[in-house]
Amino acid sequence: MNKPTTLYVAALALLGLLAGCSASPPKTPKTGLQLQAYQASEFAAGKRVAFSATLSVFQDLGFIIDDGDFETGLITATGPTLDASNTVPDWLSILLSGQSLATSRHQRATAYVETMPSGSTRVRLNFVFSTHYGPSSGTVIIEPIDEPEVYQKTFAEIDKAIFVRMQAI
Repeated sequence: MNKPTTLYVAALALLGLLAGCSASPPKTPKTGLQLQAYQASEFAAGKRVAFSATLSVFQDLGFIIDDGDFETGLITATGPTLDASNTVPDWLSILLSGQSLATSRHQRATAYVETMPSGSTRVRLNFVFSTHYGPSSGTVIIEPIDEPEVYQKTFAEIDKAIFVRMQAI
């Protein structure tokens, strides 16, 4: 090995050690019940009203609806492209693999709307960040958004939208 190559390898190893020392411990995955505690909410409205309210709230939040199927109750949506310049999870492996850094980052959302036996309607939301690295066929990393406040705020908006729709009936 020549001297510049040895220095390059040593610098990368040092960077790897420094990155490992500053990394936070991995999050413990939440159970399904823990997720449902803040990802789901019930509303005293019919499925049609709750479904329409959820669609409109997603649009109000800047999402583009990819698909909405009333029969299955599933809504999928993509948020606007976010600044990906500061997004570098596991940057060392991306750098070593020859891929470029993040090229795009989107927030994605899904909602499942169902009628409960009690007659109320349950809406379960899921928000994630989808970060694309490298060319169009590059790596995609999905990061769940597990901050209960995000879901609480969205449910508050859905509740308002349901209230407005119920007043028009």
